[in-house]
Amino acid sequence: MDYHCCPIDDRSRVGHALPTRQLAQLARALADETRLEILTLLVEQNQPICVCHLVERVPVGQPTVSHHLRLLRQAGLVTVERRGTWAYYQATPLARLLLERLSEAIHRPVMA
Repeated sequence: MDYHCCPIDDRSRVGHALPTRQLAQLARALADETRLEILTLLVEQNQPICVCHLVERVPVGQPTVSHHLRLLRQAGLVTVERRGTWAYYQATPLARLLLERLSEAIHRPVMA
């Protein structure tokens, strides 16, 4: 169909397309209160945290914590390091930046 209701400059998107798949994955990863709580705990630490300590601090069981950590890892928000039988998780620089910017956006007054 040929629409002439309003012109759109398609040239502005050439070479500047947003990585929508990555943005959607990040949005899904951040859209859960438990994942945000886990991510906040990790961002507040300078060293990797053992998964056992995360389980103690959130109101869900170990299998659910592991599920949330897997989703955060797939989104590029945490890294994992195996030490024997334990897994240690750490927030990525992207996670730190996203939480900082989200916090700023929430606390910034809305301009009319």
